[in-house]
Amino acid sequence: MLQTLSYENETVDPVDVLSEGIDKLREEHDLLKHELMEFYGMAKVIGQDTHVTNWSGSIDNLRQKIIAFMNELDVHSEWEDDVLFPMVQDYTGKDMGHIAIMECEHELAKRNVRNFLEATERLAVPVSSQDAKEAASYLLQAYVILTDHFKKEEEVLFPIAEQMLTDFEQFFS
Repeated sequence: MLQTLSYENETVDPVDVLSEGIDKLREEHDLLKHELMEFYGMAKVIGQDTHVTNWSGSIDNLRQKIIAFMNELDVHSEWEDDVLFPMVQDYTGKDMGHIAIMECEHELAKRNVRNFLEATERLAVPVSSQDAKEAASYLLQAYVILTDHFKKEEEVLFPIAEQMLTDFEQFFS
């Protein structure tokens, strides 16, 4: 194990990198889960009010929230996929099936969101209740995947990362 890591021609302390990464990951999880609940609530009620004859405003509002959410999720999952998941696999010395599943969950959730965005691009105004529900159903699927995904990370990945940090602190001190 190296005492320092080189990143973009800069020497960094792996304890600091991991510690800051874990803290950032926890903060991002809290924010992403809050936003996830918000868009889930919005998607769940789309198409439910029989008095509404045009759902285009609700769909447009949800689209904007989803685009912002996905930008945040992309940055979050990029760090996990490129840094944290490989570190955990190197640390454990084995191929962890959980990590492969988590990487697939990133892609499956993104696919559902892309399906929502593509479906909503094709909608003609006025947007009917049925069309709005069908488009929103992709987000409801993404919600289930991401909720389970975040739970797995918190129950499996976070404890391993915390143990790595403890071991790194002992090794490098």
